[in-house]
Amino acid sequence: MGGSASSQLDEGKCAYIRGKTEAAIKNFSPYYSRQYSVAFCNYVRSEVEQQRDLTSQFLKTKPPLEPGTVLYEAELSQFAEDIKKWKERYIVVKNDFAVESYENKEAYQRGAPPKSRILPAGGKVLTSEDEYGLLSDRHFPDPIASSEKENTQPFVVLPKEFPVYLWQPFLRHGYFCFQDAADQKKFSALLSDCIRHLNHGMARLPSGPQLGCLFSVGLVSHLLE
Repeated sequence: MGGSASSQLDEGKCAYIRGKTEAAIKNFSPYYSRQYSVAFCNYVRSEVEQQRDLTSQFLKTKPPLEPGTVLYEAELSQFAEDIKKWKERYIVVKNDFAVESYENKEAYQRGAPPKSRILPAGGKVLTSEDEYGLLSDRHFPDPIASSEKENTQPFVVLPKEFPVYLWQPFLRHGYFCFQDAADQKKFSALLSDCIRHLNHGMARLPSGPQLGCLFSVGLVSHLLE
């Protein structure tokens, strides 16, 4: 939290985080209530009109890929939250845009379940520790942190030179690391594409609650920028 290193939270910090979370949900609820009504009306209208294809779009959507198509696979360093250590993992991203992490390539090939599975919808991709720290401090400031920055410790000690941070509100963040800048750029671009597809894909789901939540998050994010 804030600019301090990862550690066990004491009761004071837990109470602070609990209060901030409750306040965020309370502030978010009015946006959700209003946007849900709009989304539900749009959903009912699409059902009444039998979801007729609109022809006013200039860009045509590409035909969908076969389910299970692999978009990315590689071995890289990932910070394992359960053991608080960096581990070499085999990362696979298919066309459902979920980031799956396996013990190794052999585990993936034999059909073992992933060690973790991340849906990055609504996230932000950052490639420097300073950017990640500023974003985290803005959303979750440390109430007992000193105003002096010279003693600030890193969130996690990087094993390699080129990090990729996946920042997700209200979810555990993802940490990845690369030896080469080109690999970092490729993975960060892929994550950004996954986020974009998931965010836009949710808007096509025929569900009032999902649409209401998506529109509300988008509105609040716009107001915070």
